[in-house]
Amino acid sequence: MPKQLLLNDLDMYANKEFNRAMRIGVWRQIWSWFTNRCNELQRFDRERLARVMRGQRYLGLQTVPLDQIVGSLGRFHDFDRAFFPRKKHTVERWLSLAKARYQSVALPPVDLVKVGDSYFVMDGNHRISVARAWGQQFIEAEVVEVITAVPAPPPC
Repeated sequence: MPKQLLLNDLDMYANKEFNRAMRIGVWRQIWSWFTNRCNELQRFDRERLARVMRGQRYLGLQTVPLDQIVGSLGRFHDFDRAFFPRKKHTVERWLSLAKARYQSVALPPVDLVKVGDSYFVMDGNHRISVARAWGQQFIEAEVVEVITAVPAPPPC
């Protein structure tokens, strides 16, 4: 019985965290309308990058500041610029990762591509979102750097 109660508590706490993260995301969107500041997660555009790419290299496992992760390969509509969730369909994966955090389960590093001083998520959008919601400043990541002929455009 105590184990079931613990699982129910995990569900409750994880749901509270997700709802709080969604509220923060909504307020960030409203604030961006009033301030005319960009709140969009950038789309990683492979075709555009291929035109200016000179090469790439594997940088290995690194600790990356979450503030430097500005975009995503495929989930750029699901999260805002700070990776707060924008869509309810992200809830199941988000909750499973939040519960893992409550249980101190070690999560694998995210996969990032570095372009200039910015990073884009190849895998790990939800892990980044949960980390941001928990106030984490850095995340462990496997990083591949793309070397370009021209500087990468600044984040929006």
